[in-house]
Amino acid sequence: MELLQKIALGDEHAFSLFYYRYNKTIYLFAYRILDSEALAEELMQEIMLKIWMMGDELLRIEHVGNYLRVMCRNRCYNQLRQLRREAGKNKMAAADWQEGSNETEESIFLNDARNLLEEAIARLPAQQREVYNLCQIQGLKYEEAASKLNISVLTVQSYMKIALRSVRNTMRNTMRNYTGITVILTILKLF
Repeated sequence: MELLQKIALGDEHAFSLFYYRYNKTIYLFAYRILDSEALAEELMQEIMLKIWMMGDELLRIEHVGNYLRVMCRNRCYNQLRQLRREAGKNKMAAADWQEGSNETEESIFLNDARNLLEEAIARLPAQQREVYNLCQIQGLKYEEAASKLNISVLTVQSYMKIALRSVRNTMRNTMRNYTGITVILTILKLF
């Protein structure tokens, strides 16, 4: 596949095209297994980062769809095993999960992106931050968030729209100091 050849050579535009072509498929597949929007999103980002970092190994892939499904399935099952272990220890499984203790390049990139996103969220006004956390992080529907906060659904929608715009702008401004795949993954996740 020509797109994989370009990605193997470090073509960020080709990776962006690949991302838009496959991110929803990976996300939906992961969501069906994990039943968590946040975990499915995180896993999708990790798979995309892995694809970017594979280099010449990408040239060995014959059937991209099958390859991504197998990779996604395996990572989902690993995630579920990890969550079960953590749940057995009375930990908050989804919130505290991290990918082991080894600091590979992959985890460093991903942690940088997460930290930048967390900083952008922390800059939101309190109400917007609360709505963002409930809807984007915890995966609540607007109606559920409105009920929990005792505000109208339209107010939740309005706060969410403003919060997303603010996070995007903050990320764009912050990202000017960063280069490479961290920028691509973080910005693409916000759109």
